[in-house]
Parts: sequence; C-alpha cells; structure tokens
Amino acid sequence: MKSGQGTKRAMKKRYLLVFPLLSLATAGAGCLFFSCRPSPDFNALRREILDLHLKTIAAHWKKDPGFFTAHMADGYFAVQKGEVRRPTRQEIAAEYERYLGTTTFTEYRDLQEPLIGFSKDGSVAWSVVRVKVAGSQREGTGPASEFDLVWAWITLYERKDGRWVWLGEASTFKPAEK
Repeated sequence: MKSGQGTKRAMKKRYLLVFPLLSLATAGAGCLFFSCRPSPDFNALRREILDLHLKTIAAHWKKDPGFFTAHMADGYFAVQKGEVRRPTRQEIAAEYERYLGTTTFTEYRDLQEPLIGFSKDGSVAWSVVRVKVAGSQREGTGPASEFDLVWAWITLYERKDGRWVWLGEASTFKPAEK
C-alpha cells in the first residue's frame, strides 16, 4: 500500500467523525443566534383569548366603556358598513359611552364556540365570533326601539407586554331569524 492511500483513508475516517459533530455544533449555534424558542403553549393562549372574549360580553352587560379602550392597540382599525376607520381612543370611548348608555340588553350570548387561531410564534391571534344580541336602544329623547340581531366579527390581536391587545376588527350583522 502506498503511503498516500493510508493518509487518504485516515482523513476520510476523520471526516466521517468530524462532519456529524460539526453539524450538531452548527445547529446548536444556530439555536443560540437564531430563534430556537420553545413552542408556545397554544392551549393556554387560546384560553386567554376566550377569556378576553367572555370579558368583552360581560363589559356589554356591565356597560363598561373603559374596558374596550383599555384593550385597544394604538392604530386600532374597524371595518364596518363598507368603511375602514382608524378611530382614536377618545372616539372609541365616546362611541361606547353613547352605545352602552342608550342600550338595554336582554340577550347577549355566543351562538357558537368562537374560532381562535394563532401565528406560528403565538404573537398574533384572531377570533371569529357569532353572537345573538337583543334588547332595546333609545335614540335621543325618543322612545326605545327593540332590536334582535345576530352579529359576527373577526378580531385581530397582538401580544404586547404579556397581554393581548386588539389590533382591529371587522364586523357584520343581520336580523335574528324568528
């Protein structure tokens, strides 16, 4: 055997041992320098979004306009009646004060379990909700008008400082079927 062949075999053996170790080390370094975070606990995050949804329903019953503005992100948007709006926190507060102040609810409940989803890293979420809302609403000094509606909406959330804030929502409604 020539001495060059022995050297080549020895190098090949070293390569076969070193390459897998180098691959593991590189993967480990990748986890250090790139985002190798543990997977989010999506069950816990889902419970948080569902809890926020239930608190939203409760805020309607309690007539608590402050709840709504406390959960809205800066730059919040609303899509309704073919319009896209970016109301300020003050405008939202005034809208909810007027709405809740002139409305008496006799029913506000889920018609189906909300659909909830998340981005892969768990930092963004959405819920799709369908509720039955009934009661009466007074316009100005006139008599109250009865309403019986089915509302559906999608809310987009972002996780900020350990809590969920509303980025925006799109909603629609129709008369409830009798």
